[in-house]
Amino acid sequence: MTRPAPKPGAYEFDAAAVGWRPFFANQCRDHESGFTPARVCRVQARRCHVWSARHPLGTHALPIQLFGDEGLPAVGDWLLLDPRREQPPRRLERFSALTRQAPGSGFAVQTLAANVDTLCIVTSCNQDFNTGRIERYLALAAEAGTRPVLLLTKADLAGDPERFVAQARALDDGLQIETLDARDPDQLAPVRELCATGQTVAALGSSGVGKSTLVNVLTGADQAVGAVRGDDNKGKHTTTSRSLHRVPAGGVIIDLPGIRELQLAEAAAGIDDTFAEIFALVAECRFSNCTHTQEPGCAVTAALAAGRLEPRRWDNYRKLQSEQKAYADSKAARDKRAERKNLERKKTSRRRLEEDD
Repeated sequence: MTRPAPKPGAYEFDAAAVGWRPFFANQCRDHESGFTPARVCRVQARRCHVWSARHPLGTHALPIQLFGDEGLPAVGDWLLLDPRREQPPRRLERFSALTRQAPGSGFAVQTLAANVDTLCIVTSCNQDFNTGRIERYLALAAEAGTRPVLLLTKADLAGDPERFVAQARALDDGLQIETLDARDPDQLAPVRELCATGQTVAALGSSGVGKSTLVNVLTGADQAVGAVRGDDNKGKHTTTSRSLHRVPAGGVIIDLPGIRELQLAEAAAGIDDTFAEIFALVAECRFSNCTHTQEPGCAVTAALAAGRLEPRRWDNYRKLQSEQKAYADSKAARDKRAERKNLERKKTSRRRLEEDD
């Protein structure tokens, strides 16, 4: 049988090239030796699309109702497909997950992308640049155990892009920072190195910073891109769904829709890691319940007074900690309500059984 010619931009499926590794292979059970690994490349409301050896030159759509509530897939997930279709697809454990509070959902958790090796935080050298937002992205990456890299786009339009680099360097002196014009393939060499064979990179940032342009140039894809507004340099959403793209002779990159506001979910450890110097100062306070306002022996207020701690950074740390407390309190209340409802159901079941006897 003659195989169909590949579509433009299609690649022969190579599981290892697109991220399959021993971490996933070791999760396969004895009876799953004939199952097919598949990687989720797009998720929509009613179906998810996957790459697999069953469809080596394209994608395959799976109805979303095949998955249980606890196993709903995200872009970047690995699944095992039963060749006989007797069992629903099984989602394998993730080695990393980028999560946030789902907008307007009452503290529900939304997975942006799964099994990401490197998070490219994309911001442009204009009004979009915001150190507080970058700190949120860094905390997101730290919580997921994903390596962060900062991409400063539209450097060709900035009179002095190095001032943006200096501000970002002050947040983390070990952070890899790249300034570039996303339209120029030659300037994307550092990003192409991140997308080596077997590696998964995710591009995250506000709308209009050049994420889709960057992905198009790297992969040869043809996603829509839009211009930014002239008055404030803010962009419109051109990427509306999360999607995985193959980088020629390399790994994959995930293009994520522009995020206006990133509300972190369970990210206490990631916040402490991102604000390591503040975490260390808090540990030096004389009192363990120090409010860092007027207590004697407060290391934080001393550092602020001496100019060793930037007030803006301290304020952002406190804001993120406050959000974490609100999230934790809400989750505890939801868990308590669920436990109470479960107990009431059990009591009702026992009472009915006793009445039947």
